Amino acid sequence: MATKFDMSDLGKLTYYLGIEVCQHENGITLLQRSYASKILEEDGMEKCNPVRTPMEQGLKLSKAEHEKEIDPTRFRKNIGCLRYRLHTRPDLSYSVGVLSRYIQSPIESHGAAMKQVLRYLRGSVSYGLTFERSTSRVPRLIGYSDSSYVSDPDDGRSTTGVEYVAGEKQKADILTKALGRIKFKEMRDFIGMKDLENESFKLKRENVGISLKKA
Repeated sequence: MATKFDMSDLGKLTYYLGIEVCQHENGITLLQRSYASKILEEDGMEKCNPVRTPMEQGLKLSKAEHEKEIDPTRFRKNIGCLRYRLHTRPDLSYSVGVLSRYIQSPIESHGAAMKQVLRYLRGSVSYGLTFERSTSRVPRLIGYSDSSYVSDPDDGRSTTGVEYVAGEKQKADILTKALGRIKFKEMRDFIGMKDLENESFKLKRENVGISLKKA
């Protein structure tokens, strides 16, 4: 490319379409702190009281006609912004996915659930994804299968049963259901999400230590 076009080295990627990127010795972190703050500010919830989960466990939403309708434009805007937020916040996937079902005619209960999501976002603005550098040159792929699988010739169902995967290993739990506070935190940590504000301070301290050693 450089032989045919004028090119300049801009260094490592640090910011792209609202996503803050930090590349360091231990891996890469992705964060949308400014974008999240903007969502809260535009909705007047930048000073709201935070909560610890984006959706109450066992919450049932529906298209009940007896409830008062809310502003659909504002509701849809919030959904659109939050869906873009999912690039670095997979812990919001389930709650935002559920609320997306009601963008046509949102009602008061949907608005209350949306406020729950925004209140959770308020308390986790500096959370983002971490991708740690592998210590092995050979990538590892972990999968599960029934090695002795035997199916019924008529309906294809297993006649030997299926392999059981313990709940603590099922990362998809946070993507498919509303969890209690303790379980939600465990799953959030499990999928590689951290408070990157604290993490950035830690990295700065480590880098200072390295610089002092070199000096």
